[in-house]
Amino acid sequence: MKIHQMLPNYWYGDAIGNNASAIREKLMELGYESEIYTELVHPKLTARSYTDFLEENSRDTWVIYHYSTGSPVNRFALENLDNIILIYHNITPGEYFARFDEDAAIRCDEGRETLARFASVVKASVGDSEYNAMELARLGFHNPAVSPLILDTSVIEPSGVSPFNDEKTNILFVGRVAPNKRHEDLIKVFYYYKNFVNENSRLVMVGGYDVEGGYYRSLENMARVMDLPDVVFTGVAPNERLGDYFSSADVFLCLSRHEGFCVPLIEAMRFGIPIVALSTTAVPYTLGPSGIVVERMEPHAIAEIIGEVCDNKKLRNDIVEGQYRRLEEFAPEKATETLFSIITETVKGVTA
Repeated sequence: MKIHQMLPNYWYGDAIGNNASAIREKLMELGYESEIYTELVHPKLTARSYTDFLEENSRDTWVIYHYSTGSPVNRFALENLDNIILIYHNITPGEYFARFDEDAAIRCDEGRETLARFASVVKASVGDSEYNAMELARLGFHNPAVSPLILDTSVIEPSGVSPFNDEKTNILFVGRVAPNKRHEDLIKVFYYYKNFVNENSRLVMVGGYDVEGGYYRSLENMARVMDLPDVVFTGVAPNERLGDYFSSADVFLCLSRHEGFCVPLIEAMRFGIPIVALSTTAVPYTLGPSGIVVERMEPHAIAEIIGEVCDNKKLRNDIVEGQYRRLEEFAPEKATETLFSIITETVKGVTA
């Protein structure tokens, strides 16, 4: 039997791309013929053009479709795929991008609008978080399942060379520089932390950005106006460098307003970094009972919380231990078993 995958962008180092690679490896291990079809593929990866699928399609061919953005591939899937198992990774609402990138806003909104059309045609639907599954249910998908991303955080290993040669307290966030991530709120909290809690500190933001992009430039200007020289944008970091940033961090701060899963929370858990995060969208579902979840964006209060986490050794240890327990729920073997039970039950139920 053939069980292929299709997604708009198959990208190296991307959580969805890594997930697709792990799924294909498991499918082939189980004896299925399995290809990945996409529109855009990273040079380090191998995949086929989504239009090639027409040559392979038959009524007993299954496709795991990763839904994550507005794309012509979405329409192609609706018109040409018979047996779809849809995995929803969420799409950021376009309103977050409207001020800075009109094309991105249009693409996001188109993707969110098209998603509902899949509800009546898929054989099964899966949210990679409980939050995403609930969104599918609201759109009319029947009984969507929950199956977390298959994450192998062991690939992030520090090189052993610290990115900083001082004793400053490092507040870390990892995620592309995009308006929904609310880097401006990170800077606001850091202003209070550095000026009223701990002067010997640094804000480190790891993630790709467009150096000429309006959002990034607004953040640079904000840090300059607030006289914050210790605000660091690193850009994209390869796994070993990312490991160095995690290893040097004292606390992980997430104030994002829209997340479908938030993989860096899992990475911070693995590195034993206490997490302080705003309770929005998928964040509380990923953290579960671990970390410190704040309900409101109050910069001075969050700065005080970070100070307590850094200074109170018992509190810090308790947080980290709770995060390690939570991390066990996202073990790759467990996530693989959950997803493949859904896949095999769906395929058997339809073909029986």
